[in-house]
Amino acid sequence: MKMNVKIDIRKTFFTETLSSSFYRFFMLFTVALSLIAIVGHDKAIPIYLGSPKFYKYIETFTILVFAFDLIIKTIMVFEERKQKNATNIFKYIILPSTIADIVSLIPYAALPYPYRILIIIARIIKGARFSKSFQGLMEGLSERAFEISTVFIIFTFLIAASSIIIFVVESKYNPHINNLFDAIWWSIVTFTTVGYGDVIPATSTGRAVASFLMLLGISGIALLTGIVSSAFTDKIIKMKLNVEELMEKKIKKLENHFIICGYGRVGKVVAKEMERFKKPFVVIEEDQERAHEAINEGYLTIIGSATEEDILRKARVDKAQGIALVMDSDADNIYTLITAKDENRNILAVARANSEDSVRKFIKLGAKTISPYQSSGYDISRMLISPRTAEFVSIVMQSDRTIEMGEFYIGKNSPYAGKKIKDTDIRSNYNIIIIAMIAKNKETIFNPKADCVIEEGSTLICVGTKEDMERFESKLTNEI
Repeated sequence: MKMNVKIDIRKTFFTETLSSSFYRFFMLFTVALSLIAIVGHDKAIPIYLGSPKFYKYIETFTILVFAFDLIIKTIMVFEERKQKNATNIFKYIILPSTIADIVSLIPYAALPYPYRILIIIARIIKGARFSKSFQGLMEGLSERAFEISTVFIIFTFLIAASSIIIFVVESKYNPHINNLFDAIWWSIVTFTTVGYGDVIPATSTGRAVASFLMLLGISGIALLTGIVSSAFTDKIIKMKLNVEELMEKKIKKLENHFIICGYGRVGKVVAKEMERFKKPFVVIEEDQERAHEAINEGYLTIIGSATEEDILRKARVDKAQGIALVMDSDADNIYTLITAKDENRNILAVARANSEDSVRKFIKLGAKTISPYQSSGYDISRMLISPRTAEFVSIVMQSDRTIEMGEFYIGKNSPYAGKKIKDTDIRSNYNIIIIAMIAKNKETIFNPKADCVIEEGSTLICVGTKEDMERFESKLTNEI
């Protein structure tokens, strides 16, 4: 049976797919190889890097790759010619990128000096076409095409006018200005304020023109620099906005996730732990520097204050499983908790409190509370009284390769509901130790015995390795 498989060239080679990313990297590598071959050519540049044959082989290989790239590009244009937004064949041929692709196919040794420089330029342009940074740069400049072209037209007019004037007034008195090209050279050097000093006006009129041209040159270069820098800044801002839009799309798909309000010292630890346990979460941070730090870590981040309802709604607080209130201000944490509870009454809230008064308020509002001073006191006393136990607990809570603690809810459809602990495979198959069981009526049974029945709706507090805990959680999840 014959199968016709048609490849979408644009999607495969020239979009944002994985295959196009590999192709982009391969083409950049090939362009770099071709430039190395040029440098190592024995007749091109007076630098000897090895056997001339070796570099000829590299040149041949790169030209074949360039030819393949040009062929698939041309096929793509012909295939898309019937589409409304497709590139016209004639326009495609006269595009600078197409011309550069054709010139890059010429062997470097085939052209005499200085025409070989065209091949170098063509191959650099070809490489730039596969660089995202260069593409972004050109897009930014193209958005300022009108301003840039207007400035260049003015520059051209000024240089042309000053060249003609300086040629007329200086040619009879200045031995350095013998033709119009000399005058143009002088105008360009003066206008750009480079000032080589090889051509100096000999007449008063020439000096007056030079003074006027230098003043215009300073203003003109400053104007052009401002336009170009503005284009770059706008492009960078748009790229950042695109990142934020992409994050918003991902956040809109989240359910049963966690929200971390504040990305300070405590918030960073919470985020790391969430990442370690592979839990979906969103960071809300008002400070721009901290927010970008979270973004650079690869976390879904919303820049704004968690005290605002719109920001919490963006974080899908109504669909969230839990919220960590770890901002610097207790007042902000309390206000955020009230807003979050209004949107989602069942959300699990854990807050950091900096005072006893705040602890009472958090508990009254239904949040579990952590007091850094209180917990630090407990940790210090535990380390003094039972140092080995404290060290063991630290290993249990922090190590990602040894032992972890976790809780598992036993639902209606769980295979363990209604069974005695000794009749399950929790220990034998998963090597997990049940250290406590929280019954449906909230009664806690520490170190439950083998004859203890696991009730439906109860929660098991277990200890085990990360791998075993993940296997057990997967088992329970698949049974739901």
